[in-house]
Amino acid sequence: MPTAGPSTRELRDEGAAVLPFKLVEVSASTVAALAQQRGEGLAARFGDDDALPALLVGSGDGLTVNLWETGANPLFSLPPASGGGGGGGGGRGTTIPEQIVDADGSIAVPYAGRIAAAGRTPAQIQAAIEKALSGKTQSPQALVSVTRPAASAVTLLGEGVGGLRLPLSARGERVLDALAAAGGSRAPVYDTRVQLTRGGVTASLPLSHLLDDPAENLRLHPGDELVVTREPASFTVFGATGRNAQIDFDAKRLNLIEAVAKSGGLLDQRADPQGVFLFRYEPAPLAASLAGSAAPADAAPVPVVYQLDLNRAGSYFLGQSFAIRDRDVLYVASAPANELQKFLVLLGLVSQPVINGVIINQASQ
Repeated sequence: MPTAGPSTRELRDEGAAVLPFKLVEVSASTVAALAQQRGEGLAARFGDDDALPALLVGSGDGLTVNLWETGANPLFSLPPASGGGGGGGGGRGTTIPEQIVDADGSIAVPYAGRIAAAGRTPAQIQAAIEKALSGKTQSPQALVSVTRPAASAVTLLGEGVGGLRLPLSARGERVLDALAAAGGSRAPVYDTRVQLTRGGVTASLPLSHLLDDPAENLRLHPGDELVVTREPASFTVFGATGRNAQIDFDAKRLNLIEAVAKSGGLLDQRADPQGVFLFRYEPAPLAASLAGSAAPADAAPVPVVYQLDLNRAGSYFLGQSFAIRDRDVLYVASAPANELQKFLVLLGLVSQPVINGVIINQASQ
């Protein structure tokens, strides 16, 4: 007989003997184990020691250098600095116009020559300038300001934020600070995904998870890249339901009972209430724990099929605690009696013309 998919019995037989997947009944222990499972996010991939990142000068940064000196014969022959003393021993100051740190990582300071700047803090550059001027002028003092930061910045791209280079400050901006500075996302929170790339490593998570868990709101490092995309979470449903389709969550969270309802519910004349199945990949240790077996080290994710028996009243409470994940597959098997019904319908299609022919023949005699 034609069918939309395997029956409950066939799935049990395949899970036990043929196909390499784990068949797990949805129970209180299953729901509890899944609730403790935490998906990989930004914190798991990058960690967060909560230390402020070092904001070092780099190529492309714009620097302004202020110099002060004392003595009767100043090296920089300019009028006394504001507030400085006059006369032969008064302090004098000057400002060197903004310079862009070259590709070789240095800047030019009169009478001091080329000063290495890249990879240093402003205080370290000041000390290098003062050392280079020592002996050429009396009591040289330098103050270095980063007027146009380029190296200590993060890049934001994607949905709603457009394109933005955000300079980092000594305060230590976090992911949400950067998103706020870019104007936030135009898409609903539950449809938005945030991706962070750092040092060639990439991780992502839904914006709703970032808002719910402060540990995911990492401090940003210079050179980080943030991409905001609109990716509605969805699941796919097949079988004896009122709707076979890919369905968006349209919500922050969705449980198994809600997913069945969004699928149009179980069809009375076709569905097997014992055969509500959810397909997904799980980490090997979790799959082994749920199935009561041992998992090999560093094993690949394992396909797992969860079965919910809606003939039991308690299953409706369990289903409310079973969270649906993005890209899950929901399947409702047909009832065994449905095969007999289809056979009888097929038998009627074959026999009815013969019966009609006999009746017409008898009526014509």
